[in-house]
Amino acid sequence: MQVEDLGCAIDGRALLDAVSFSIAAGESLALLGPSGAGKSLVLRCLLGLAPAQAKVTGTLCWGERRVPLADRGALAELRGRGLALVPQAAAASLDPMRTVGDQLREVCALHDTDSRPRERLVEVGLSPELVDRHPHALSGGQAQRVALALALACRPSVLLADEPMASLDCVGQAALVELLARRCEAEQVALVLVSHDLARAVGCCSRALVLDRGSVVAGGSLATLLAAPPEPTTAALVAAARRT
Repeated sequence: MQVEDLGCAIDGRALLDAVSFSIAAGESLALLGPSGAGKSLVLRCLLGLAPAQAKVTGTLCWGERRVPLADRGALAELRGRGLALVPQAAAASLDPMRTVGDQLREVCALHDTDSRPRERLVEVGLSPELVDRHPHALSGGQAQRVALALALACRPSVLLADEPMASLDCVGQAALVELLARRCEAEQVALVLVSHDLARAVGCCSRALVLDRGSVVAGGSLATLLAAPPEPTTAALVAAARRT
């Protein structure tokens, strides 16, 4: 997957400007930056879910296809088997009226993948007994792992993870980072991780793009960015990581 010159503006105000990156199967890329940098908006634009009033520009290169990022219909066709999202507010993304198993079976049916809800839960480190629970009976960490199981059940080419550790404690964050890295490697799924926490991103990503106020200000291997941050935004992220 390659993103070329992604831009997004609302009422003439640029929220994203010329954001470009590429990622191959099995690779991992972190989108880093402070709050309001535009990280989550990048994912929404790729999924065709930018705000209705937004003017989106740029191109998504998907295999031999060149999909205009303004074409919401074409992007919708890629959701699921192409691009799958792990949302930040996992518990809120689950249907409160249906069991975990029912939601997994529905996703598998929609995307024509094997319906094995108990095995899907085991793959993300959960007990198969949770298959009959409703979302209100899950902890925050369990809900986040169910959201990951739902995304992986689509068998996507690219997994988009939007601050998946935000609602978890330190132990839960470390466990989820390890799980993301392990599952994506096992299934050769490319991972794009949105985070403001460089320290956690190191656990599952090899490369990073740093955004500030909608523009790319740095990029490269995480090891290089950690060792020699090239500009102030990256330096602030590195300093915060070293304090944790």
